[in-house]
Amino acid sequence: MQRDLYSPREDSALLRDAISLVERVGEGAFLEIGCGSTINLKGLGTRFGLVVGTDLLPLEVMKQLRNQREFELVRTDRAACFREGVFDLVAFNPPYLPSDAIRDRTVDGGRGGLEVPAMFLLDARRVKKANGKIVMILSGENSFDEFGSICEKVRLKYTILLEKDLFFERLYALQLEEKERS
Repeated sequence: MQRDLYSPREDSALLRDAISLVERVGEGAFLEIGCGSTINLKGLGTRFGLVVGTDLLPLEVMKQLRNQREFELVRTDRAACFREGVFDLVAFNPPYLPSDAIRDRTVDGGRGGLEVPAMFLLDARRVKKANGKIVMILSGENSFDEFGSICEKVRLKYTILLEKDLFFERLYALQLEEKERS
């Protein structure tokens, strides 16, 4: 369809499986940041009252993908256009591959592969409800110590929902929630 449209791969399927583990049925609002081909939005309209995807795809591509009636698409950077505390579940499969520069915005995650995922995470935290959840994908190539530090700074805790071994990497689906106040 489009050169900068991320084609669904194993990480997209893993995100979909993780979403199915934490979703609510028939209520609430769902957001996928960087929804790309919209593969993970399809079918969620029967499980959430509102299903929204965001991406920076060209408008003509967004119009083609928007033929679905079960979800809304918004052309925006991450979740910049949404107010705080709107969504019950926010999911994303960010560019997470370690890179010195962002040459391919569909896969390059910056230093350690965590610069871009951290930006997605901050937006997700801002737009999720206080009791909402975040589901995201990371690679075994990412430093989980560094990621844990990022989570600590923004008072989030993560658990590994699913793992998938590929011949070239290990993928992780994570669920993030607010840390209990002590």
